[in-house]
Amino acid sequence: MNPITFAIFITSLFWLNLSDAKIGYFWHITDLHYDPFHNSPEFHRGCKHRGNNDHNHRNGRHRDHTCDSSWLLIQSAVSFMAERHPDTLEFVLWTGDILSSSMEHLSDEIKMEAVRNVTDLLSRTFSSQFVFPALGHNDPPPSRRLIDMWMQWLPSDALATFETGGYYTIEQSYSKLRIVVLNSVLWAGGAAKTDGPHRGRAQWEWLEHVLSKARRKNEMVYLVAHAGPGVEERHNAGSSSAAGGGELTPTANSNLVRIIKAFSDVIAGQFYGHRHTDTFRLMYNEGRPVSWALLAPSITPRGAGSTSNPGLRLYKFDTNNGKVLDYTQFYLDVTNKKGEVHWAVEYNLTQYYNLREITAVSLDNLSKKIRNYNDRTFLNKYLLALHVRHSTDVSNCDATCVHVHYCAITHAEFHEFRACVRNPASALASRAPHLSSAILLYAIVLLLCSRKH
Repeated sequence: MNPITFAIFITSLFWLNLSDAKIGYFWHITDLHYDPFHNSPEFHRGCKHRGNNDHNHRNGRHRDHTCDSSWLLIQSAVSFMAERHPDTLEFVLWTGDILSSSMEHLSDEIKMEAVRNVTDLLSRTFSSQFVFPALGHNDPPPSRRLIDMWMQWLPSDALATFETGGYYTIEQSYSKLRIVVLNSVLWAGGAAKTDGPHRGRAQWEWLEHVLSKARRKNEMVYLVAHAGPGVEERHNAGSSSAAGGGELTPTANSNLVRIIKAFSDVIAGQFYGHRHTDTFRLMYNEGRPVSWALLAPSITPRGAGSTSNPGLRLYKFDTNNGKVLDYTQFYLDVTNKKGEVHWAVEYNLTQYYNLREITAVSLDNLSKKIRNYNDRTFLNKYLLALHVRHSTDVSNCDATCVHVHYCAITHAEFHEFRACVRNPASALASRAPHLSSAILLYAIVLLLCSRKH
């Protein structure tokens, strides 16, 4: 077989495999931060003290990046999701922080009523689909009342672990895809001061058990949580002495990274929120990229240390094995001059970044293109998407800023991130060029074939 014939054969196998895929879709929404008092005389002081007294606020609009989501904003997002509802929509991932941080000191009754309002809206909109919620740090803890609200979506075995720890797994009878929803609050700093350590340890044991079971059953897994591993680049991107911390404790962060590496063969994807930004994370094993995480932007336009436009994400995937094929990002420009509530396509992942597929290797290659300060093509694309087109000026990210972003993407361990930021040369050395086994085999066969002729 000559090299050209072999190349055609390999390409045919690729497209044949793609044609066998059963295409499905799922939405990922996160960080609604619903403020039920957005349009009331008691409009919360978190916005009032910032001097937001323009007519847009007095009329309940949402054209300010210093305030959390109004009911109008949430309704518009869910209504748009319903309009763009694919026939093959499988489920919705809803990764926490349902409530505004301004509600922290309000009664449990008021908080639960707000959660119920959002739950009812999603239930009416997606009456034929399952919604899989994950708890954020601004949300009520697991309780009977939450179970009563969400039992329409979760089977009894999932409800059992949700009641005790806020985490659960969904085993789908019609496919080899398993969804594992974690309670990242148990691994956050605040939980260590309460009863978090005990339930956090139980979640570790449960997670490794579930992943081991998935491996035995040849299942692929989606890891879903409010907050995932890695640092908060929002607070670190401007400094070469970045401290490098995240939502999880250092111990929990390291433990989660270790487990992800150990089970990278069964983890088909990781999906998180919390950061209010559009970014991604990579995990490596001995310098080889083995797992990826995609972080979705928030519904709320308000951020901590940064602001973004509201964003929604629709994933396309192979329902047979969970392989993520693409996603389309939608956004709302809350400061558009006409004051319209108009959701639009922001970008399509594979087209935007010129990716053939979504894998740890392809995203690792993308991270290197983003880091290339001399050719800012991909860097500017990344920075524009990072805050969901809140600002179109991406020129103020200097070489240090670029390097910190690269370190955040490629170093999920806090101490490795700090070392990367301090020593750019070591960052390059630790990510030496590599070839996937498939590409390497392809090259060897081509070489052998060429020698025969």
